[in-house]
Amino acid sequence: MSTLRFLGLAVGMFAAVFVGMRWLLTVHAMQPDARLPTFHQVDKDSPRFQLEQTSISDEDPTRDRLRHEVLDDAKALDDDPCNPILKARYIKAVNDYAHAWISIAPCLGNHTCRSGADSALMDRAAQAFGSPLDHRVREAMVAVHEKARFKLGDFPNDTAILVATMARDGSINPLAMHPTTNGPVNAQNDPRPHPGMAEIRAQFGDTDNRQDCGH
Repeated sequence: MSTLRFLGLAVGMFAAVFVGMRWLLTVHAMQPDARLPTFHQVDKDSPRFQLEQTSISDEDPTRDRLRHEVLDDAKALDDDPCNPILKARYIKAVNDYAHAWISIAPCLGNHTCRSGADSALMDRAAQAFGSPLDHRVREAMVAVHEKARFKLGDFPNDTAILVATMARDGSINPLAMHPTTNGPVNAQNDPRPHPGMAEIRAQFGDTDNRQDCGH
């Protein structure tokens, strides 16, 4: 009797193990579970993905504030390039952004950067302001300077050279002028007419697409 009971238990255990192994080896469709994260394929060509990529910064709150102020004011001025209030706000935001660069590498303000110690400072500045968001800031500056009109003297001498470089706007660069007086060149102490971007572009055969604000 005990032998039959033993055989019965052995057969039952074998059947249980067989059924269990078969279940484990069978592919089962995963049931949805709200506790598990869901994943989807990312379209790297989508505008949303590209905007997210260009919004990456170094997470420094002070630099992020400066970056977003330039972006916001550049967007506002690009939409209304003849608005003097928006233009003044943009100039202030860009000056603050440029001063942050110059605070790291002072030679950027007067275009006196040389090799050696200046190179190390320039590398630090480029690293501090080399995030994808900073590239987006400079693209926004180029775009608004191609649409709104700026002239020599709109930006202070200590930032004008750097801003002109970032925005690719030669009309605000004091180094692009040839002074007739001693000392720093600006719109007040250079008596000659200052060429605007339209004249500079014409020299290179380019057309000026900037807004004519009637002055």
